Amino acid sequence: MIGHKLRRICSSKYLNHFRAAQNLAKSEIEIEVLHKQDAQVTQSTAGITVASVENYSPVSNVSVVLKAGSRYEDHNNKGIVHLLRNCATLSTMNNTAFALTRNLEVLGAKLFVTSSRDHLIYTLQCARDNVDPALQLLADVVCNPAYKPWELTEVPPRLDVDLAMHNANPESVLLEALHKISFRGGLGNSLFSPSFMIGKHTTEMLEDFVRDHYTVPRTSVVGLGIPHDDLQESVNQLFNLKESQSGTEGTSKFAPGELRVEANIPNVHTAIVAEGAGLNNPKEALSLGVLESILGLGSHVGLGGCSFSKLGEAAAKSTINPFHVSGLNIKYSDTGLFGVYIAGQPEDMNQLVKSVVAQMKASAKSISASDVETAKHKLKAKILLERETNSDVLAAMCAEVAQYGKVSDVKEILKSVDEITAADVSNIAAKVVKAKPAMASVGKLHSTPHVDELL
Repeated sequence: MIGHKLRRICSSKYLNHFRAAQNLAKSEIEIEVLHKQDAQVTQSTAGITVASVENYSPVSNVSVVLKAGSRYEDHNNKGIVHLLRNCATLSTMNNTAFALTRNLEVLGAKLFVTSSRDHLIYTLQCARDNVDPALQLLADVVCNPAYKPWELTEVPPRLDVDLAMHNANPESVLLEALHKISFRGGLGNSLFSPSFMIGKHTTEMLEDFVRDHYTVPRTSVVGLGIPHDDLQESVNQLFNLKESQSGTEGTSKFAPGELRVEANIPNVHTAIVAEGAGLNNPKEALSLGVLESILGLGSHVGLGGCSFSKLGEAAAKSTINPFHVSGLNIKYSDTGLFGVYIAGQPEDMNQLVKSVVAQMKASAKSISASDVETAKHKLKAKILLERETNSDVLAAMCAEVAQYGKVSDVKEILKSVDEITAADVSNIAAKVVKAKPAMASVGKLHSTPHVDELL
């Protein structure tokens, strides 16, 4: 009985202390509400496009986007963009390779370099409090590379590893083969250096490419989680790029053909595509996105099935073995590829591919308003899923700033999707179906049909 009373006294005592602390907190602490900031886009004093969104993240992300992707390589320097991806932490005019790496580590910063056929992107990630000194290192890497010959000899082994990982991934091999056979010109260039060029790139070749493509008109700086005024000031002070526009244009022409890569792998991977729409035609690009959703986006769940789509239903009727099928929609600045991606057992591929292509043609000819409305909801969900994390948001911002010189609010994009009509989708579908296709296949191809058998 005494213990019970003691517990009640102690509980009452602690409860009074807790209430007193709450009242003190309410009276002394002022809560600051952080309001959502809109995207800001300006020009630096030199003319570099600077864009940012302040989202109050404790980690700041800054990307330097250069129109210097593999499409801008020529026959003399093939693979040089792949080399540049691996040269980011070599010595600069102001820092040795050791000092650069050590200073990034001290700041708790990370430097990533990625590339597409359109762009080469340097991305810095660091704590908000350390962004100023980290930006000095980023600007030094981009604007003042040294490419010392004795350091370049250490890079080829990294390219060999990249190439080995690429060759071990059938999907990567398929996409490279698909671009090679689909395009004549810059977009046919690979993201990876040809093996015969590894170790052959010289300091002079790197300096020439950087001089021609690391220029003001081809550069954008995009920030997430950083005040725009601070980013603008850093770009004004640190980024001393040339103003010339002497870089190659990277022009490409869709010239479809067929490429078959025999490989001893368990499954066959194949893609059949026609010319799609580029980012320079937003309405057609969104219409193809809706069409892709009608055909099927594949599974968003690991090891999930993809038979609950128009293409998946057709594929499921042609085989009882596991398979994967989805729409394929690849967009570049001025053009793209649209079609289907299929993976399955080697013995099933003849019937599997023919069934999927037949279903694609049939679906493109009978697009209903209800199909379009359902597909628009799927496309909007996909757009939102692609902007879930800071890295995803930054990637979307980089693409928009480099292409349009602005950052679109996601609500504007969703509104543009809502404005797509069934007639828009039917027109673009008819255009795709009537076009001559390109086809690439990887695996044991004894049962995989040729492209002329699908016309």
